[in-house]
Amino acid sequence: MIRSFTTLWTVIITIFIGFAGCAQKPQASIALEPFEPNPAVYQKSGTIYLAAVKDIRKNRGVVGKIIKAGKIVTTVTISQPVDRWFQESIIKALKVEGCNVTTKKSANPKIAKITILIDRLGATLNRDELTKENLEATARVTLLIEQGNKKITKHVGLTQKKWVPPFTSEQSIQEYLQETLESLVESVREHIDAYRF
Repeated sequence: MIRSFTTLWTVIITIFIGFAGCAQKPQASIALEPFEPNPAVYQKSGTIYLAAVKDIRKNRGVVGKIIKAGKIVTTVTISQPVDRWFQESIIKALKVEGCNVTTKKSANPKIAKITILIDRLGATLNRDELTKENLEATARVTLLIEQGNKKITKHVGLTQKKWVPPFTSEQSIQEYLQETLESLVESVREHIDAYRF
């Protein structure tokens, strides 16, 4: 009886150390899945000129971190340019509802010129928090809109938090960042809708 109890504890401790050991790799890489917009309920006409989507974050390759004992134990990087993913996604989101998106300058001054700057993007998994929200994802962009004589700047952002098992991997960061970015794309699309011509 004592031997089987000792064996059980040995197995549990080994599994626990295995999970903890796997989680301590200093760097992990993730990739975003292609964005697939929901079918549009209403079709909207109009055209916008998407001049550029730029990732202006200082460290563009880093999108997350895993914290343990108050220190960063894993830095999460991304294997693709975020600005390219965002540009492809916003074009898909606009086109699915009938908007014509051009990436070439228009001679018509009424067609809005839109530049999207990615200001913030990141997720933090805090393994020190065992029972409360321990995964946070933030994404924010700045929209620079020029239409006729008007110049408008809009900040559109989203922060989400939830609880995940503390020893989960960077896969949770990938999934949550994906969800956050997709919600941000939809929000940006709604802001752009007002400037169609």
